[in-house]
Formats: sequence, C-alpha cells, structure tokens
Amino acid sequence: MKNLILFLLIVVCATSVQAQFSGIGFRPVLSLSAYKLSKDYNDIYDVSLRPGGGAAIFAEFNLGNRLTFQPEIAFMQRGGNIKSESNIFWDGQDFGYPRDYIISQIRQKETLHYLDIPMMFEKNFGGGNVGFYVALGPAFSFAISNGKGLEEITVEHLNSEGETVTFTDRTEYSIEMGSGRNDDYRKYDFSVNFGTGLMFILERGEISFDFRYSHGMRSVDVSGLKNRNLQFGLSYMYYFAQ
Repeated sequence: MKNLILFLLIVVCATSVQAQFSGIGFRPVLSLSAYKLSKDYNDIYDVSLRPGGGAAIFAEFNLGNRLTFQPEIAFMQRGGNIKSESNIFWDGQDFGYPRDYIISQIRQKETLHYLDIPMMFEKNFGGGNVGFYVALGPAFSFAISNGKGLEEITVEHLNSEGETVTFTDRTEYSIEMGSGRNDDYRKYDFSVNFGTGLMFILERGEISFDFRYSHGMRSVDVSGLKNRNLQFGLSYMYYFAQ
C-alpha cells in the first residue's frame, strides 16, 4: 500500500507539472452508502443504502485533447444498514435475555466519517455551452472520527396466556476506527471511483450535475466488510485560465 501511494503521488506531481491549471471548484454531495458483506455474512444479513452527505473542493488541470486531471479533498459520510434475514433466529440467552426468549431480527444502522482524497482523470465531450464527461481515478480515505451505530434487536416470547409478545430494544454504540488489533474498523480505505456528469459552460466557469460510484477495495474489518458509495453532486468551478 505504501508503494502504491508513493507511485500515485509521483504520477500526480508529474501530471501537475506538465498540465495547465484551469480552475478551482466546490461540490456539495448527497451520498448513498452500503456495505459489501463477505459470503458468510451475506447468507445471514441483507444490506440496504444509508443516506448521508459530503462536500468537496477540487482543482482542475488541462492535459490537452479535452482530458483533465482533477485532484480533490472531500468530507464524506459512509456506512450502511444491515438487517438479518427473516428466516434467521437466535437464542435469547446469547444476548442476555431469559431462556425462552427468541431474537427474531437484528438491525444495525452505521455512519462513518471520512476525509477523501480522490484523483480523477476526466474526458470531456460535447460542444458549445453544454457538455458531459466520464471520469476514473483512485481515492484514499482516512477516518476523521469514530463511527456511530444504532442496533435494534427484536425479541419475541410467550406470556403466561400463551400469546406471543414482541418488543424492540435499541442501543447506540461507537465504532472505534484505527489501526490497532482492538479497533472495530480500520482507519484507512482505498477505492476506485467511476464518474460522469453534465456540464453547463458559463462565461468564467461551469456548473455540472455529477454522479460518482466509489468501489472500496480494502476490507474495513476482519470479517471482510467493504465500503460501497453512490454520490450525487452539484459542482461549480471558477475558471482561472481560458
């Protein structure tokens, strides 16, 4: 990983030296995140998208032939919703309940906070005042705080009249982010980003509607959990050079 980071930094520096600086911009983002589960956990749990937010600042360098290089710094929320499958049940004693209690469902909602450093290469198309682009590039992510989670456990048992009683216990918890063996999730992540967008050219800048998919490459925890992230953004870039 260290060698890969060093290699990418060399590529960035070499690219920036040879490129023409075009402008800087800002992008607020709506994110939809989910976890990629390992095969063992995928047989027990279902995942769904968890909404979040983010924001990025970026610079653009013109490489010629309508190809640009765009390094960014972004704050991004990730995480996911996890729910046990309907045919899975647990013994209540394993969770501290009486012997005749059954756990019929477990739900977890988790939010993680990252500082992202994407390095995107964009190819631009179109003409006049309207165009579109496709983009590809790596991104490094660093957790800037511990994550937060909410666990909801649905419990069932029979009362004295033989009727089924159901209730839900909710517990908030903290997710320790770090590089130690006792931390819950790893602090660092590496992803490959794919993007596209529609651009509207102004006199001294441009506005674009952006879509991006971030595919996490590293396991977040020992079980093989990986980040997946969809981003919808609205960008404004100010031109410093024409």
